Amino acid sequence: MKKKLIKIFFGILVLIIAIIVSINIYVISFSKNGYYNDVEKLPKLNIGLVLGASVKGNKEPSDILKDRLIVASEAYKKTKIKRIIVSGDNGKHTYNEPLAMQKFLIENGVKEEDIYLDYAGFDTYDSLYRAKEIFGVKSLVIFTQDFHLKRAIYISRKLQIDTYGMETNLHDYINSNFNFVREIFARVKAFLEIEIFKPKPKYLGEKIEIISDEKVKETKEQILK
Repeated sequence: MKKKLIKIFFGILVLIIAIIVSINIYVISFSKNGYYNDVEKLPKLNIGLVLGASVKGNKEPSDILKDRLIVASEAYKKTKIKRIIVSGDNGKHTYNEPLAMQKFLIENGVKEEDIYLDYAGFDTYDSLYRAKEIFGVKSLVIFTQDFHLKRAIYISRKLQIDTYGMETNLHDYINSNFNFVREIFARVKAFLEIEIFKPKPKYLGEKIEIISDEKVKETKEQILK
């Protein structure tokens, strides 16, 4: 009886591992195209999305987040993108990722009026769902590290957003091994959210229009009349 239970246990374990591996292969293969590690090779798009990560003391972006912002600001200054959405956690009054991200971008040459803040990007799924439903985004480039980018592209494309990805690996990160392992299970979570449960974000809210160059020009012309 004991041997039979052990066989059943290991059989279930092997099945679970096989499912996890299969999902990871599927998510990675789904996101393999439109993926860049050189800003110069990025196609020109209107919108860039910087996905949030932790900030220190409610003001200073962590190394991972700082690198995402540096690459996004570089793409902006090279006119690869025209507007930037910064999406992160502001679930508590004492913690504000989007505001810290905005401040860093402004200090690095991005105009304040070209930055849009999403205060309810509590995870990657929420950030991309809100990009589509709140900001009306139809195409974008996502700025994040390689370990995270494949999952983000997968979610975005499954939400019917025309998606490109820009890798932001500027350093070797302290928690790289942890991030690698965590991402294995995060891809499974993303797969279940996209393919099965299809949840709505914690918050949606009012739609926010991202002003196009044409509308800016039209407004200026009206002012000058």
